Amino acid sequence: MQCRALIIGLVAAQIVCGGALALDGSDARVTRAVRHDVSPPLGQMALPQPGPGQAPRQVPLRIGPQRGPGVEPPGAPDPARQSTTRPFPSSAPTPQPLLTFDGLSDDTNAVLLGGRIVPPDTEGDVGPSHYVQWINLVFAIYGKTTGAIAPGGGPFAGNAIWSGFGGVCQNTNSGDPIVLYDHLAGRWFFSQFAVSGGAIVAQCVALSQGGDPRGPYDRWEFDVTPGTSEENDYPKFGIWPDGYYLSTRDFPATAGSFAGAAVLERPAMLAGDPAPRLVKFNLPCASNDCVDAFQPSHLEGPAPAAGAPNIFSRAWDDDFEGPLTGADGYRLWEFAVDWSSSPPGASFTELPFVVGTPYDSTMCGFFQRNCIPQPAPGERVDPIDELQMYRAQYRSFAGRDSIVLNTTVDATGGNVAGIRWAELRNTGGGWFLHQDGTYAPADGLNRWMGSAAMDGAGNIALGYSVSSSGTFPSVRYTSREVTDPLGTMPGGEVELVAGSDVQTASFNRWGDYSTMSVDPVDDCTFWYTQEYQADDGDGRTDFDFKTRIGSFALPSCTGGGGCPDADGDGFADAACGGTDCDDTDPNVNPGAAEVCTDGVDNDCDGLVDNADPDCQVTCLPQGAPCNFDVECCSNKCRGKAGAKTCKGN
Repeated sequence: MQCRALIIGLVAAQIVCGGALALDGSDARVTRAVRHDVSPPLGQMALPQPGPGQAPRQVPLRIGPQRGPGVEPPGAPDPARQSTTRPFPSSAPTPQPLLTFDGLSDDTNAVLLGGRIVPPDTEGDVGPSHYVQWINLVFAIYGKTTGAIAPGGGPFAGNAIWSGFGGVCQNTNSGDPIVLYDHLAGRWFFSQFAVSGGAIVAQCVALSQGGDPRGPYDRWEFDVTPGTSEENDYPKFGIWPDGYYLSTRDFPATAGSFAGAAVLERPAMLAGDPAPRLVKFNLPCASNDCVDAFQPSHLEGPAPAAGAPNIFSRAWDDDFEGPLTGADGYRLWEFAVDWSSSPPGASFTELPFVVGTPYDSTMCGFFQRNCIPQPAPGERVDPIDELQMYRAQYRSFAGRDSIVLNTTVDATGGNVAGIRWAELRNTGGGWFLHQDGTYAPADGLNRWMGSAAMDGAGNIALGYSVSSSGTFPSVRYTSREVTDPLGTMPGGEVELVAGSDVQTASFNRWGDYSTMSVDPVDDCTFWYTQEYQADDGDGRTDFDFKTRIGSFALPSCTGGGGCPDADGDGFADAACGGTDCDDTDPNVNPGAAEVCTDGVDNDCDGLVDNADPDCQVTCLPQGAPCNFDVECCSNKCRGKAGAKTCKGN
């Protein structure tokens, strides 16, 4: 694999390696939905009734194949660690919640289903008037302004939305739920897999016919692994203009495949087509390269350029995943589909590897569930450090696109969890690392199970679980303004809800994902949902999780990025960081210097950030004096203070 080193602006180095995988239509499986109908609204359905009492159980998260040599490097602090909550006091503080309220819990499962379950897989999204939360194995529809369950909004068993549909979607309630608001169409998208006979046999999908999540719905059943004995575990969806994109972990893993990438025919589904198509690629699974749990991009905000492919991503720890890239960072693939042909034209192509700051993804060894501590007598719980966390949020701005990612890492070298987050950008010349950092203040707390998102002004919020031997499992979040120093979350930490109890005897499981999303109405307000533990007076600590939902907004986001549009042409003024470079506009900034890190054409020469020659610099060779990693072609500046030099690759 041949690589070349570049300097991106003045901020980050990138090693670009040739893509190793290119699949076309001949490699794809093309199928159609096997069942369809149109439902009445939820309030008119005959809903499932509670079953007989059942023993507590778990929705299993199966262990993927060993992807590489499994060599864990000697413990060392994360080089991108932010060890204080507010390293830059001048930054805007993280705002307090606008709304915070309890969501669903294992008590809801007990009442509706007659049994309890772990983990909750806490997921949700926000629309114009409602917030919908869906966990294993129940969902509810909340009023967005009150936090109360809306009239006719449940709570419901997860499969209630397929009542009267027939087949496995109606008759099983299996979990791994996803609910998304398709803001481009004003519709709600629901999906979970269906297990029958101990095997996953279908992906169940419901799409509201309007903006009310209470229905009615078009409903479909898809066979995601047709003609095989594979099971599509851990499905993750993303909204995109030409499709509902899906990633899966297909068991049993074979030399032929493991990671699955699929797309559902969104235009046909919006039209109510009874048999929309599904196109799926399976990535080869070799002993030194078996990708596990990558994700499609999920679009929030304006649509990308017409015909832009969806980007799949996977945070990559080279020591753990396999010695393929020679560095830690992000593997990317683009999935393009053309529904106008029959069969659909499609391709799945690996893009150049994006190098990030090194990190260690292995907490407490490999695939260890009993890791994150709680106060006694709490059991240690699962960090899910082997998987990139949901979502891979995609956002388009004038002149650039961004993807925001996060994964759990060992921040100290001593098994204290922190969250590595990153923003990747594309300004027209390919994806590169704009910034990354590890949020892990030095207070002894573990932070894990994160979810990150960017608002319409370019600010980022990160939510997560916190716990330690002296702190009950709680929910917190932090933030950064778009103008803050790169790689930092300096806004400070806010507690969405404080825990007051511990988890015991629950298979060491914590939710497999949480969700940060952005309100489509103002494109500013963040909504976050996550699991925590609370003492509800019932004396129970096993199979007794709680969840929380909350919203907050950074004051610099005003729905238009905080910049005026003086000439009313639909573009904010360049003088305050907008994108209006109309030469007749008196509010442009003629003669201004290009800022190489903000995604704006500050000098109005038609070139943005690293595409502008003003931002292009030469990296330093091995042995050259340096001060920072980004100065070196190898991204390694090492040595004693005042005598550092660039080291080799």
